[in-house]
Amino acid sequence: MSKIQGWKIAAKRGKKKNRIPPFAPSGNELAVYQKYLARAAKDRTLPKRALTLGATPELRDGAIAAGLESVAVDVSRTMMKKFSGLMEKKNNPLDKKVIGNWLTMDFPAKSFGVIMGDGALNNLAARRENEKLIKVCSSLLPVGGYLVLRQVVFTAKFKTYKNAKMVVEDFRKKKLSWVDMYMELRYLVYKKQVYNSKTFQSDNAKAFKMIDGLCQQSVLSKKEYDRINLFRNKVINTVYPENKFIKLVERQGFELVEKFHDRPHRFFKYLYLMVFKRV
Repeated sequence: MSKIQGWKIAAKRGKKKNRIPPFAPSGNELAVYQKYLARAAKDRTLPKRALTLGATPELRDGAIAAGLESVAVDVSRTMMKKFSGLMEKKNNPLDKKVIGNWLTMDFPAKSFGVIMGDGALNNLAARRENEKLIKVCSSLLPVGGYLVLRQVVFTAKFKTYKNAKMVVEDFRKKKLSWVDMYMELRYLVYKKQVYNSKTFQSDNAKAFKMIDGLCQQSVLSKKEYDRINLFRNKVINTVYPENKFIKLVERQGFELVEKFHDRPHRFFKYLYLMVFKRV
């Protein structure tokens, strides 16, 4: 098993001004999370506990607002501390924090009514880790429990730009948001160079080297490059084709019950909120 990846951008992500969609769930996405938290709270057959894979403050607030005990598990103590400070309901007695590895969580079986993640599976470095985490989640949910995941996937219909220069030009013409320019450069324009379609791994270190070249070639201004570089990391992301991701989850005893993607960012065309029910 690969070592859990450490994130060195907690200081940037842990600022309120950076908790904007799509780096954080949008209001419409939070409404979907909240819908299933409310259902779990009303269902007498489900435990009144919600597990968040990571320290995402909005999801933890949502669980507490629904009257559920919120349990957040994150490998990074720094991330947990910073994101806890962004919660509206920080220091609430229902907010429980666990520093640990998602793949080795030792909660009793069927402990939760809802399990939530915001890009959680994307942040695992290998297919086998994704498969193991879904298996762990399956064991922690009783029949009828919900697994709600916001996930970057590659869709068959989505078409990217032909080259990076076109991305930057459209950003400067205000046809693209800064977020969309960043995501196009990080994931899509250089997909052939940084993505392994057999392992579903996207290598951020390679992607940022390509972005370095854009600055050296003066395609990106120093100001644009410096802003992108705030989120630089060497993390390997797993990004599945949409249909293969759904099959991955459903093989572990789940059924897809809702799929949602928001606007206005172009990024939302391949950032899906998917809701699975344990069957």
